[in-house]
Amino acid sequence: MAGEAKVRSVESLEYFRSALINFLTKSRQALNHADDGVKRGRYWVEQEQHNHWIQEGKKRTRKLAQAQQELLTAKLSKWQDSVMLQEKIVRRCKAELEEAEDKFKQTKKWSREFDRSFDPAMKGITQLRDFLEHDLVRGIASLDQSLKTIAAYLERERPAPGAPAVPLDEPEPPPAA
Repeated sequence: MAGEAKVRSVESLEYFRSALINFLTKSRQALNHADDGVKRGRYWVEQEQHNHWIQEGKKRTRKLAQAQQELLTAKLSKWQDSVMLQEKIVRRCKAELEEAEDKFKQTKKWSREFDRSFDPAMKGITQLRDFLEHDLVRGIASLDQSLKTIAAYLERERPAPGAPAVPLDEPEPPPAA
């Protein structure tokens, strides 16, 4: 036969097929993990940090009001040491409140910029997911079909029980005329 296939190891192709399926499974898991990480990050910025700094701002506002009240009480008592201490506490409370307000503004900014920052990475993940779900799945299906074709070919080429075996390296003799 002039168009003979010289198949030496179907097992290698089957091993490659199983490795591709394993790769596909692990890749899907990794992409799902990456998606979840981005979603958790978005939730953390947009919800948790937003709410945290709102609450922290309220708490620090109350603390500043209390410190200012204590400063007023100290001024009325005319104890100079107490007034200086209370003024220091008021300055520290104002700085803490400003920090909370700044953090809140930063959180709002991060919320607005989150998608823009992560879009390039998410596009790459989407492209990889499309490749895995379409091209790689089609490649595995094609490899399956090739394995079936090779198995059918090998089955056809096997000699029948009791028939003399023809070595694959030697050409068959021409039919007698």
